[in-house]
Amino acid sequence: MESPTKKVLIDSSYGNISKVNSKDEVILVGVYPFEGISYVDNIELILKPENSEHITVNIKYSGYNMQLFLGDFTGDNKSEIMVRGGFGGSGGFEIGVIYKYEDGKLIEIFNQDIFYKNNNCSATFKDDYKVSVNCGKKKYTIDISSKEKEYLEYLYLPNSKLKNAVDAYVDAPNGIFPIKQIYNNYYELLIQQRVVGTSNADTLGIIQTYSNLIDSNI
Repeated sequence: MESPTKKVLIDSSYGNISKVNSKDEVILVGVYPFEGISYVDNIELILKPENSEHITVNIKYSGYNMQLFLGDFTGDNKSEIMVRGGFGGSGGFEIGVIYKYEDGKLIEIFNQDIFYKNNNCSATFKDDYKVSVNCGKKKYTIDISSKEKEYLEYLYLPNSKLKNAVDAYVDAPNGIFPIKQIYNNYYELLIQQRVVGTSNADTLGIIQTYSNLIDSNI
C-alpha cells in the first residue's frame, strides 16, 4: 500500500486544452488515505501545455472514484477539463467541476455547488397524496397515492388531508453527465437531482435539468 500521505496518480488524459490543435497532458493526483477504498483527498489538477509552463490547481473537493473528462463545453473548439467524482452517504451526491484554460491560467467555470445555489428547487407535501415541486418558473406535481398504506397513513388522515408536518425537499445533484448531441460541436450537461420525502432514502422523483455553459445557463 502507498503511504496515506503520498500523492499518487489518479487519472490522466491528453487534449487540446491550451490551443485548438495542441496536445496537452492533463493529470489528476491525490492521496488515498484509506486502504482498499477509492476515496481521495488533497487532490491536484495538473495541466502540462505542449509549449508552456505547467499549471497546478488545488481541487477543493474530496471524493470517491475521481476521474477526468475532456471536452469542449464553451464552443471555442478547445477542450475544457471536467473533474468528476462522488461523495456523501445514501444520497450519492456527485462532484462536477469544470476548468477552462485562459491567459495561462485554469479558470473554474462550473461546479455543482454553483448550480445548486442558482437553481434552487423546493418540494412540499400537499393534500390528496400529492407532492408539489417548484423550480422557479417550472412546477411539477408528483402523485404518491400508490405508496404503501403505512407510508400514507403516517402522512395523511383518512380523508387524504395532511396530518404530519414533514418537509420534502430537492437534494443536491446526484448525477452530472456530459452529453453531446450529434449536430453540436460542444458538450452540454444533464444534471440530475432527487426529490426526497420522509427520509434521505425516500426518493419520490427525479428532476433532470439540461444546461450548457455557452449561454451561462447553469
